[in-house]
Amino acid sequence: MRKGIYKGLLLCLFVISISSPANGKEPRIVIAYPASETSQALTYTHVIDGIEKAVGHAERLEVTEGADTVQAQLDRLHPDKVIALGKKVAGTINKTSYLKLMLVGLAHFNPAEYNGVSLTLDSRSLGTQLSRFVPSVKRVFVVQQAGHQTIESVPAISGTQPTLEIREGSDQLATIRLLGHIVGEEATATDAVFIPANLPIDILYEVAKVAWDKKIMLLSTNLAQLDTGTLMGFYPDELALGEQLGQLVTKKNPGFESTRGVNSALNRKVAQHLGIDFDPATLDLFTVKIK
Repeated sequence: MRKGIYKGLLLCLFVISISSPANGKEPRIVIAYPASETSQALTYTHVIDGIEKAVGHAERLEVTEGADTVQAQLDRLHPDKVIALGKKVAGTINKTSYLKLMLVGLAHFNPAEYNGVSLTLDSRSLGTQLSRFVPSVKRVFVVQQAGHQTIESVPAISGTQPTLEIREGSDQLATIRLLGHIVGEEATATDAVFIPANLPIDILYEVAKVAWDKKIMLLSTNLAQLDTGTLMGFYPDELALGEQLGQLVTKKNPGFESTRGVNSALNRKVAQHLGIDFDPATLDLFTVKIK
């Protein structure tokens, strides 16, 4: 009897071992990224470092040619998963037989387009940052254009973060009018307003003037807007983005996620105008500080 049970257990273990992926080996992951100039190459390097920190070794594939060449390169590598960095590379791999194995990063996209980690920022992570930097703010308006969203709404932890109100315009003109109404009519000195990342510079100057006079905090996800009257800017942490991609690719059914790792930047002149003082420890949390 015992002998029969022992043989049965051996058979079960054998079946489990041969049915496990790659005989129990770690999945082969290929990170595909575009050939780029030195300034952009550093961004890809940081993200790839983050991925490899999460998954260990991964094959790197610099994409310089079209889908036929990439198909042949991937055939030689035999990946279990492919991480495509950038929308152009994602579009190329989408034309190969590996499209169902692909996750995308370092690009703006929605769940209907790809699985992966979009550059849209996670609203809960932003709420955590704001609670740390400006705890007096209880309401945050997020103004953005439909189809150009840079912040993804994620349910906040009740009572620990400011209320987030996302307002979207159907096109750029409607979004500008919406922003003008909120800054001019609705928002008060106890509120903060995320301005659209694609706001034209001439409109930004006008909005900044009104916000300056009313002492309303302007926030942005576009660092280029930091020196034009915004108090703080928020942007993806490249290493953390890579780690998030690495964690996602190891899941059984990876889906869509917005970026959780967020860096912050500060305009000191605007902070001084608004009467906001940061202690040295908090000031050190800003990765970029101007003026």
